[in-house]
Amino acid sequence: MISRRLVRIKAVQTYYAFTQGNYDGSLEKVQEALEISLEKSYELFVEMFCLIVAIADHAEYKIEFNRNKLLPTEEDLNPNRKFVDNKIIQAFRSEPTIKKYMESASSNWSEHYEFVRGIFNKMANAEFYKKYMEDESQSIKQDADVICKIVNKYLVDNSDLDEILESESIFWNDDLEFSLSNLIQTIKKLNDDNIENFRLPAMFRNQEDLEFAKTLIKSTCLYHQKFDELIEKNLQKWELQRIAFMDRVILHLALCEMTQFPELPVRVTINEYIDIAKGYSTEKSGTFVNGILDKIYNQSKDDKSLNKIGMGLL
Repeated sequence: MISRRLVRIKAVQTYYAFTQGNYDGSLEKVQEALEISLEKSYELFVEMFCLIVAIADHAEYKIEFNRNKLLPTEEDLNPNRKFVDNKIIQAFRSEPTIKKYMESASSNWSEHYEFVRGIFNKMANAEFYKKYMEDESQSIKQDADVICKIVNKYLVDNSDLDEILESESIFWNDDLEFSLSNLIQTIKKLNDDNIENFRLPAMFRNQEDLEFAKTLIKSTCLYHQKFDELIEKNLQKWELQRIAFMDRVILHLALCEMTQFPELPVRVTINEYIDIAKGYSTEKSGTFVNGILDKIYNQSKDDKSLNKIGMGLL
């Protein structure tokens, strides 16, 4: 679930804090900080599933509330339960990790009742939801589509949700986009053959991704002086101290990948950190990072100092 792109972003943030003295120069502490940050990202991923269940719970609450009116209507007594009985949401309810989170007071969204109610009210009045509820046919695809629309329309770029998450964890500031994207991807993979045995994807796709995260932050810290020397050699009419500090951080991590991970293609590394620089540093940082990394890469090819094997040769 946690992609290497997210690992790189978390490594940039953690290494930045390390270079500011937040971890007292301790390699063990900076590694621990990265692991905690990644664990929090996975927690947010699970929390988004819990939020979908909470919205369905509110829909069921409304059904029961209307049924118990003093003078209930025919519709109140015979409600449309299509969304409440959505097969994908039911699969979420019984999934062990989600179920465990939902049983936790901090993860069942009960503290944010007004937010959940607001999402439900907007959804209930939307044309896509009315069409879904009115369609008497049922399918996993229908159930998936309606959840994906709820996510895209009401959870993406939602300032109220951003505020809630910011108050819950400082680690979630930049993670929501990744979590919602992974939520949608997970939903779209569900079908009649796998819905009964649905399980959340593991935190890491494989052991190699976990080792990548640990080695990336450790090696960057260990070889930061070497990386500064490489950068300084390739600066034109600039001193190292004049570089935007975040650019320097990003270059350290990129150079770590280029020099310490023989199997990783250099072009993949460069492109990844150009994108991170564009999103997390100055307006011109993408171009600057690209220029420095290209120079170092070309020099290392000429003097054959770049240690690459397998896929890393591409």
